[in-house]
Amino acid sequence: MKKKKFIITNFAYGIGPYLRTTELALAVNRELRKTGKETLGIIVPWVYGEKQKRIMLEEFPKQSKDIFLDVGLGGILKSVFYEKERFEDALVRWNETEENASKAARAHLSKPFEVEPLSGGEKVKILPDDIKMELARAPRVRYGITPVFNVAFGLQSEILRAAARAKEVKTSKQALLKAARVAERIEKCAARHFIAYPATMDFAERKYVYKNEVSVPPVTDMPKRHKGKKVAKGLYVTVTGIGGLERLFADASKLGLKLYSNPAGQQAAYGAGNPAVPGSIGVHPSILSSGSAVLHFARSGWGSAWLSLFTEVPIILPEYDGDDDPEILFNNKAIEKFGFGMVYRGESLAEILKKVPAMKTAARKTKKEIMKKFSAWDGNQFAARYIAKYI
Repeated sequence: MKKKKFIITNFAYGIGPYLRTTELALAVNRELRKTGKETLGIIVPWVYGEKQKRIMLEEFPKQSKDIFLDVGLGGILKSVFYEKERFEDALVRWNETEENASKAARAHLSKPFEVEPLSGGEKVKILPDDIKMELARAPRVRYGITPVFNVAFGLQSEILRAAARAKEVKTSKQALLKAARVAERIEKCAARHFIAYPATMDFAERKYVYKNEVSVPPVTDMPKRHKGKKVAKGLYVTVTGIGGLERLFADASKLGLKLYSNPAGQQAAYGAGNPAVPGSIGVHPSILSSGSAVLHFARSGWGSAWLSLFTEVPIILPEYDGDDDPEILFNNKAIEKFGFGMVYRGESLAEILKKVPAMKTAARKTKKEIMKKFSAWDGNQFAARYIAKYI
């Protein structure tokens, strides 16, 4: 029996990056099936314990048998990730530890190791030669795998250099420029960079940084059709550290709007909402495609932003905190430039609702632009057609 081969993923901190890289790997497998080639297993670093496993089972129930979790590699990635500290502290730590973390990752992958099937069952032994390629999204370490394909919302080196010039960013210029050089070390390992449009640096007219860059549509899963019971008009809150909007949520009931959130427990549940949004009803994010969501409140990660774009539900963003990841500053600027969302600057909910028609119009305009530019909306599948040729 022929031994199975694998894709391995490499990503930045947070929920979105490990989901998006897994979606990309699944898109590569769909392309392989079309050409009659054998599909690959997908190794995902297990960074966030049972929470990550639960979320992945919810998102990929039918594909779980193809996905394998690597707790050893997950621990290495976690050692360089940004979590609850100041962004500058995390950046300094990354500057100081990337070399050793990358060496640890290469050592881990250079000898046999075990992974746990997402679907459950006995652990599987992986040999170094079993790994065919690496799929990355803003990676923080170097695995030493070839080829590497970086499919992302932007280049970390470009974002960090822009942050060093931005007056809104409080992180030290020295730390940012040093981190940009660390990011370049990692980026130069990639055989190809697939950079999404619209995304982080599109608040300005950007030019390619590397000769091996390709522009692609948004690299995210397409919105899921809402299958839950019909719900009343309301506001949807994606809880990812968002804060400062409590007054707007209180205003919702006065205007006859319900308050929904992504549940802390099972995402498909319809019941108790996330404790971070008191009084909310827990509903799967697919509510954004139901016609019941009037506004989407979220931090400006591109998973949330593209979901709002494609469902034409305007996204309302907290203002950038100068101590936060500067990517958020540029994401906010890009979203406001394209017009399908806005940064909250103290407006009443009634004032924001008056701007909804214009933001919906902007979303439709941007979607038409994407289709004209690429003849496609799904950047993962767009990139996967190219990547699958390397198998």
